[in-house]
Amino acid sequence: MSHVELPDSARPDRQGMAAASRAAAMLSREIAYADPDPLTMAEFDDRLHRYATTLLTLPHTLLVRPVIADWRRAQAALGRRLSPAVHRELTGVAGFLSFYLGVLAVETGDDPSARRFATLTDQFAAQLDDPLLTGTAATLDSLVAFVTGRYDAAAGAARRADAAGHPYLHGWAAALEAGAAATLGDTDTALIALDRLTQRPNVQGLRHPGWPAFDEVREACVVADVVSRMGGEGAADLGRIAVDMTSSGTVERGWALASLAGALAPDDPPEASRMLGEIVDILDVHPSRLLSRRVNEIVSIAGPGLLPLTTHPDGADTTA
Repeated sequence: MSHVELPDSARPDRQGMAAASRAAAMLSREIAYADPDPLTMAEFDDRLHRYATTLLTLPHTLLVRPVIADWRRAQAALGRRLSPAVHRELTGVAGFLSFYLGVLAVETGDDPSARRFATLTDQFAAQLDDPLLTGTAATLDSLVAFVTGRYDAAAGAARRADAAGHPYLHGWAAALEAGAAATLGDTDTALIALDRLTQRPNVQGLRHPGWPAFDEVREACVVADVVSRMGGEGAADLGRIAVDMTSSGTVERGWALASLAGALAPDDPPEASRMLGEIVDILDVHPSRLLSRRVNEIVSIAGPGLLPLTTHPDGADTTA
């Protein structure tokens, strides 16, 4: 039998090939096991939908911890060597979780955190070039700008959200622009935005992460709020319609009452004060920085005829 010479496994690795191949084997195994299992990805999807449907209805104190926990899980997973498809999906998950945390930071009065999460959401959206996440990120930019008093920037960010072109966001983008324009006293822009809002596509049955679906109840509250801010004719009637469409004890009812109180304050301060008292009861269960601010705005505009009734989350105190 002829002699067969086998490679010498103990041969010196002068060029580093053996070390590189061992590293390659480790990377191969890391890539093979890096992707989360399909059940984990399905659970992320379910949780994004759950947060979307409860973001504006559950007290924020009940949402912050679970959203942060899921956000950390998504960030940890993104740090591994994922397949391209899973990396893209997890980037979207991380982007929407960052959006939720930005909204929660806004509503709890933590503006520095809100700006950070808004920036991170923008960055995730830029990585994906996805119209829904891009538009959602712009709505968060608009919200952060609004609560920090940069109303021109808020309107501009809302227009960017609309330009992203996702039909699910048209209502939210128009509502944010209308609110910012009304606060600035730009009636023409506010009315154009309200017209876009009422002409939005009907997408209520679709399941998307981010904001909850923009339905008729939310539309009634936004229209009443914007017209009340502008002091427009029929503001009280629109406020009553919104009150009738909302459920007792909800934040939406609080916004409807605020619209009606703002319209009635000049002529019927006692009735407006009573409605503001109802809003305070709602805020005791569902704290909302934005709604608290609106109550304080109504009180400051109406003058001494209305008693201050609530405490602003960022420290602007008013007492019964």
